[in-house]
Amino acid sequence: MHYEEALALSRRDDRTLASAFLEQVKRAPNVAAVTDLEGSLSRIQLAGAAMALWSPLEIADQEERVGVLLPPGRGGALVNVALAVNGRTAVNLNHTAGAAALRRMCELAEVRTVVTARAYTDRIGWPEGLPVRRLDLEDVRPRVSKAQAVWHMMRIRMRSPRALVKGGPDDIACIVFSSGSTGDPKGVQLSHRQVLANVRGILEHLDLQRDDDTLLCPLPLFHSFGVSTGLWMPLTAGVKLAAHPDPTDARGIGELSKVTAPSFFASTPTFVRAYLRRIEPETWSTLRFGVVGAEKCPADLRREFTRRYGCELLEGYGCTELAPVVSVNRVDSLTPPGVPASRDGTAGTPLPGVAVLTMDPDTKEILPRGEPGLLVVRSPARMTGYLGRPDLTEAAFVHGGYNTGDMGFVDDEGFVHITGRLARFAKIGGEMIPMDLVEDRLLEELAHVAGEDHEHDLAVAAVPHRSKGEQLVILHTPMPTSLDDLVSRLDDLPRIFRPRATNAFEVEAIPTLGTGKRDLKGLQDLALALARPADRTRGTPASIQAGPS
Repeated sequence: MHYEEALALSRRDDRTLASAFLEQVKRAPNVAAVTDLEGSLSRIQLAGAAMALWSPLEIADQEERVGVLLPPGRGGALVNVALAVNGRTAVNLNHTAGAAALRRMCELAEVRTVVTARAYTDRIGWPEGLPVRRLDLEDVRPRVSKAQAVWHMMRIRMRSPRALVKGGPDDIACIVFSSGSTGDPKGVQLSHRQVLANVRGILEHLDLQRDDDTLLCPLPLFHSFGVSTGLWMPLTAGVKLAAHPDPTDARGIGELSKVTAPSFFASTPTFVRAYLRRIEPETWSTLRFGVVGAEKCPADLRREFTRRYGCELLEGYGCTELAPVVSVNRVDSLTPPGVPASRDGTAGTPLPGVAVLTMDPDTKEILPRGEPGLLVVRSPARMTGYLGRPDLTEAAFVHGGYNTGDMGFVDDEGFVHITGRLARFAKIGGEMIPMDLVEDRLLEELAHVAGEDHEHDLAVAAVPHRSKGEQLVILHTPMPTSLDDLVSRLDDLPRIFRPRATNAFEVEAIPTLGTGKRDLKGLQDLALALARPADRTRGTPASIQAGPS
């Protein structure tokens, strides 16, 4: 399907996320909708409870946007469905960003009420000074009677889905704030139509089977992959959902897998590496594949995953602004004979109806296929825009698509290659150096030395240099070998690409966001704090608990 066809199809779709979910409820009401370690809700139970929950929440008519501070699972699904049915915008808040960032998110979105649960905030903490009305589910649920829920279940069976929900397909379904890894949080506005367009592409691309397939997803609801692909995709497409509140809890994810027998999962490479060490092969014997995104998937991780579980770990690519999936590798059974389904080191092929182009970062000219440049994506799932920032929206929308800020190219067979963020290029002596490439090569050599299931980590950053413009810095956790040894193995890279081992610093941990991504701002701040200017003397400030290798 071409982009124009997909866009026309999306424009004809008059559903909202809530009405699309209710269609699945009416079709197969007793199939499990969402399961976590505390229990399961069928589709009809989830829908009835969500509709009955609305009145006790006492959300004022003028509150268009409502904050949600809940993990994935039955509670998070319940509140998000309740908001969607009643035509409100869900703002799932990123608690890992810190209290100041949360206050800023609530300010930008004009959030007056945040729905949460004491059982959750006892674990993560309640942000100090958040100027909102707090609603705990423990206080609200007792005011929802079983009779009310049953009455709503009867309404669902008797009336059409569109008659039961408020709002339209172009209303904003959710606002997902960017991680803030590079500055002030940006609120990405995604409409019902845009999320459903992405769901449609995922279903066709991965050939998911309603009522049979079960998605295991531990990604947080403040992550675009978590709320769109991990929540609304299964609810609106008829796929069962197994949700877990902590993506780092490999043992808990393993226990949930024993109960739900997932057929595929969605996560990030950082989290999957922990699963390899703690989830036994028999626990995941039902898996057909796993999908990872948010960061580049190392080749050694893919190999080890396939060796251990007997199925493929498929790398994908997406952006919050595109709701979010752009491209995914596929398993061989999903493609015609002679057509490659996946290719190592790539982010797969675009979803049906999604077009990926490259443009010159300076002239903005569209480049011939195969030529590297800035990736531009045309998709019916492209966001409505950034909340309150028409200037940023205008800058992001180019050539009828979205400027991803990522460098890469599309090869002759349609596979998307990501070479790095434009912001992740260092300019040394006038030459653009891709830090992601250098980092990937160092990680490959580290895997050769330490074994593919190692727990060591490193990252490459750039700091100012008086004469060369910038220079590369390596941050690393304790290493089983010397940095001189690792750097010496990069003989396939130009000399200017190779960092000096003397510019390496040991740290307790590489800065990471709650989504599993590298914290680029935290990484840069740490590199600047540890490294001195070009004429620095050896050593680090006494206040920093890290030192040069």
